[in-house]
Amino acid sequence: MVIVVRERRGLAARSSAGGPRRRPGPGESRSAAGAKPAGSPAPHASRDGAARRDIETPRVLVVDDEPSVRLLLRVNLPLSGFEVVEAPDAETALERAEREAFDLILLDVMMPGMNGLELAQRLKTFAGTSDAPVVFVSARADRADISRGLEVGAADYITKPFDPIRIAERLRAVLDGARREGDR
Repeated sequence: MVIVVRERRGLAARSSAGGPRRRPGPGESRSAAGAKPAGSPAPHASRDGAARRDIETPRVLVVDDEPSVRLLLRVNLPLSGFEVVEAPDAETALERAEREAFDLILLDVMMPGMNGLELAQRLKTFAGTSDAPVVFVSARADRADISRGLEVGAADYITKPFDPIRIAERLRAVLDGARREGDR
């Protein structure tokens, strides 16, 4: 498997908190370009330390039993502005969903134990994932498999192998569609 890592234009470095820091524009100070002053809160925490949601950095729960697929997504999705949280199996995904909120869920269909179709239905019962669109990523590319994924409520179904740049574009489109739907 080939892992594609693309460099995002305008990123000079990573901040100490791990988030992207862009280069200052003409007449802009370093702090205006994303450098954090000493003692400022972490990017996903409010001043009182409580977690907050950054709407510009959607959180994606990636559930896949293949480490190489998780690695590919963990490396490439943040370059397109996503925060990636991984789970190697359904049980771990359910544990994370009990205590964390996600903007989008990316699920493999074929996993040992509970499959992605069943997991998608279970994740809809948690407050932090009930409104999150589900996108299936699977080697199963038959029309019947894709139809089944869409029947259980998936917003999209992507077949493996996939282009990591294209998958980021499709995830962004799913989120944009979900936001438009929520505005109605």
